[in-house]
Amino acid sequence: MLTEGLIFALVLGKLRGGKFKSLGRVRINNWWLFLMAFVIEFGAVFAVSAGIEIVGRYRMYLHILSYLVLFAGVMSNREYPSMWIIFLGSLLNFVVIAINGGAMPISLEGLHRTGLDNYVQIINAGGLATHQALTASTKLAFLADIIVLPKPYPFAKVMSIGDVLICLGVIIFVQRAMLLEKRMGRTNMIHFKYKSRI
Repeated sequence: MLTEGLIFALVLGKLRGGKFKSLGRVRINNWWLFLMAFVIEFGAVFAVSAGIEIVGRYRMYLHILSYLVLFAGVMSNREYPSMWIIFLGSLLNFVVIAINGGAMPISLEGLHRTGLDNYVQIINAGGLATHQALTASTKLAFLADIIVLPKPYPFAKVMSIGDVLICLGVIIFVQRAMLLEKRMGRTNMIHFKYKSRI
């Protein structure tokens, strides 16, 4: 969902008169924390799928660690309002993951509806480090991956409320960054008009 949200934000920003080069002018504090969170989470996924036992044994802690690193990155950029939306979405995901043993519960019925039956088999076999099957005993199930985007959506998936908020935060962040010069231009015009009256 994050990839599609980013693409949507870039296209929308361009349609609204924004500039891609403006993205390079936005300062991201401690950007390496976002990269580290990504590496920890998807590195664990790869290691578990490759059958590395020690990673499988500690995958719960690695998944939680990736979120803690992500929180540090988000909060170091809290001057951007959109980061608070990303933080809230990440926090909701973190809570349901932590309270259910370190893996995000996901609706297997939802996966069937999206045609992702291969993931059902992988999850049932415990081969996916980040997810587990949603059951009757799942706590805070409404925060789990239960929102289904079925076909004909080209990237059919099952996601959570937290995922939606994270995607929304990214879209807002990209929009504001791309339209930065446009907003600054309006501000300069206002100052110019004000000075011309003096």
